Amino acid sequence: METTYITSRTNPLVISFSKLAEKKERDKTGLYIAEGYKLCAEACGRVSVAYAVLRQDREQNAAYIELAQRSGGACIILSESAYDKISKDHAPDGILFVIQMESREIPADLTGERICILDGLQDPGNVGTIIRTAAALGFDRVILHGCADVYNPKVTRATMGAFFKISVSPCDALDDAIACLQQTGRRVLAAALSDTGITLGKDLLLPTDCLILGNEGHGVSDTALRLCDATIKIPMTDKTESLNAAAAAAVLLWEYSKLQ
Repeated sequence: METTYITSRTNPLVISFSKLAEKKERDKTGLYIAEGYKLCAEACGRVSVAYAVLRQDREQNAAYIELAQRSGGACIILSESAYDKISKDHAPDGILFVIQMESREIPADLTGERICILDGLQDPGNVGTIIRTAAALGFDRVILHGCADVYNPKVTRATMGAFFKISVSPCDALDDAIACLQQTGRRVLAAALSDTGITLGKDLLLPTDCLILGNEGHGVSDTALRLCDATIKIPMTDKTESLNAAAAAAVLLWEYSKLQ
């Protein structure tokens, strides 16, 4: 395997990788970073890796070298100082992949897919955690509208590798996505505290239902509420008003995972 060694933090390649922490640079280059041994291992064979980057103290670690070789990307060994300029982990494993973005368009035919839609979630940790939960509970696709950038390193890290196992589709036109689902006869339900909607555990759920989960502070947008077939709520005691977005998603997705 041909390997490039870089020691300087001001090397142009190191600088370009460090800029991938910014969305505008990711959009410009079509590249993003997945960091950490587990995440990189999950990425292998599933995405196109442009560069496999190792910190110098991992150069003699057979597992890390083997993973870099399997990635198919050009291998780069960085000094600890240069690696730290790129890394966003507090305790880095010492390996990261620079990956080429792939098409994440929503296909015309969504028949048969279990789908969750995220509407306006801004916390990368919540977005990543919900993607991870959806994958674990058998969902096929997560559609994101107005959410934290799916290629944000905090999002990919929070998915714990699920990002590479489930379809994740950013969506600019939420109304079109909802209409597309409804045209196939599916109900689209918005998670919201409403006295007139469906109550989890009391009302009939359909395995073809699609869920919409809203912003951490403001909930589902007015647009989504207007277009959805109904709302759905989790019954709670009067000791609390709401759940964290990721916790609410876990409860709802778990209930739907039990439907055939």
